[in-house]
Amino acid sequence: MRVLYITDPGVVGGATRALIEMTYELKKIGVEPVVCTSSYSELNDILNGMKIENYAIGHMSAMNTKSPYKWKRPIKYPYECLKYYLSIPKAIKNIDIKSIDIIHTNSARNDIGCILNRMYNVPHIMHIREFGYEDFDCCTYRYKYNKYISKYTNRFLAISKAVAKSWISRGVTKEKVQILYDGVDIHSIKIKNNYNNDNKLKMIIAGGVCEAKGQYYAIEALSYLPEQIKKNVYLDIAGWDDPKYLKKLEKLIKECELESQVKFLGARSDLYEIYKEYDVGLTCSRAEGFGRVTAEYMYAGLCVIGSNTGATPELIEDNKDGLIYDYQNIHELARCIERIYNDRELLRCLSENGKKSAIKFSSTRNAKEIYEVYLEILNEENK
Repeated sequence: MRVLYITDPGVVGGATRALIEMTYELKKIGVEPVVCTSSYSELNDILNGMKIENYAIGHMSAMNTKSPYKWKRPIKYPYECLKYYLSIPKAIKNIDIKSIDIIHTNSARNDIGCILNRMYNVPHIMHIREFGYEDFDCCTYRYKYNKYISKYTNRFLAISKAVAKSWISRGVTKEKVQILYDGVDIHSIKIKNNYNNDNKLKMIIAGGVCEAKGQYYAIEALSYLPEQIKKNVYLDIAGWDDPKYLKKLEKLIKECELESQVKFLGARSDLYEIYKEYDVGLTCSRAEGFGRVTAEYMYAGLCVIGSNTGATPELIEDNKDGLIYDYQNIHELARCIERIYNDRELLRCLSENGKKSAIKFSSTRNAKEIYEVYLEILNEENK
């Protein structure tokens, strides 16, 4: 079975990591992956190392984030829209569709797979990995985008109930949507085996350093901790950054006098190695489509504190395998941190339960479920 994977032009983030792990696992069970990236990047080097066929075809996203500067939007939108439409003929020309059995689009931001389905009638599957509007405030360049992708997609794979509900409410065909939780490479994650009872509490928040991920609230919460606790709580922030937002965070850290407590790690390729150094993993996002880092924290043996938005409450059961707080309620987040700091037995218990719960989010299991979807689609096409 030869499957064509269409990636998102943005190669940094959870969707790309999911693609790498998904194609690696699917290749082991007989799928022959062919990956189309937008431009040549580190992703292509990784795929080459995995001996996975790949090409840079120059496609652009049909859905993108709005400019943070409102005055730029009337200029940026038509410019980006024109670039998107001009990229389509070149991208299609660079794809050899004749040997492909299934097209699998890795992100709902892209519609090249839909165009290929319309032109060649090759079965098309689309992964829905984010909300698009609630989390990143996106706009689309194609008129009635959700209606269009519904027409030219055989099956949508939504990575959570929350994501599925959101896209269905905006017009994606409900009958075509299947919920299939994302997978992570749990076998590569180094597990925390000891829970120190000293006075320190080390926390990490991993993911893009941008408004949607809520690092600002995590830093604010630290500033509200009692002084005798605050001096012993440390927060590391890992991920690529939006320079404008990074400056905002640095200003807040200085205002709160937290320079010795908060550290920026930058984009890290060794997160699976370093998770074990922490006690707590924070998910403070506006709306996680799934929350790969949440599942990673859990499997690594960290106690997860997450906001009650997006799919996070689907991964964490409050007071069983993590703690849930009201999004943007920095006082409640501070109380959760203080509670964990004061009760190390609770920290250990929630961490151990989280580790057990995270097993169901393995990339191996995820790949097998996706493979079953491929077989179903091909069987339907052959009837």
